[in-house]
Amino acid sequence: MFNRINLVQCKIALGFITTAIVVYLVGMDAIINQHYAFSVWLHVLAGIVWIGLLYYFNFVQVPGVDQALTDTDGPGPAAISKYIAPRALLWFRMAAVTTWILGLILLVLQSRGVNGIIGAFTFAQGYQVIGIGTWMGTIMAFNVWFIIWPNQQKILGMKEATSEEIAMAKKNAALASSVNVILSIPMLLTMLAWH
Repeated sequence: MFNRINLVQCKIALGFITTAIVVYLVGMDAIINQHYAFSVWLHVLAGIVWIGLLYYFNFVQVPGVDQALTDTDGPGPAAISKYIAPRALLWFRMAAVTTWILGLILLVLQSRGVNGIIGAFTFAQGYQVIGIGTWMGTIMAFNVWFIIWPNQQKILGMKEATSEEIAMAKKNAALASSVNVILSIPMLLTMLAWH
């Protein structure tokens, strides 16, 4: 039993089962008071995974790999690069796209149509705050999929690259990732202000 609880699928399933129990115990009305609350919950949940991994990469993994590279007597960063980084990057990409899509769905649900998306991207009246957050989230999702991920594939040896290309990939991925950390802080404020 204990070994099964450590499986990712088991943890996720038990998390949703525990959520259902909480909803049952306190009553649906106490938790969900708007028709789009489930979408908000999923949006926030996906966002936590996305931003949590963003912070993990920036504050834990990258500095840890740098330190491992300079430790000549240590085990080196090979295990992180071979086993941890590819899995973390998969969750990172999927959480980014899930958060972004659910954000668009929320704009549609809260505005009763596509006008919410248009309003957010054009900063229409009543959409200025969430518009800023929408643009920040879009830039961040773009960075994940079109800058960080392609460059990480070179860094991790998933795509062939010369040493010069790998050095450039490290700079590009680090810059895009740093931009995402910076944008994540005000983006969270706009998300909370909108809900």
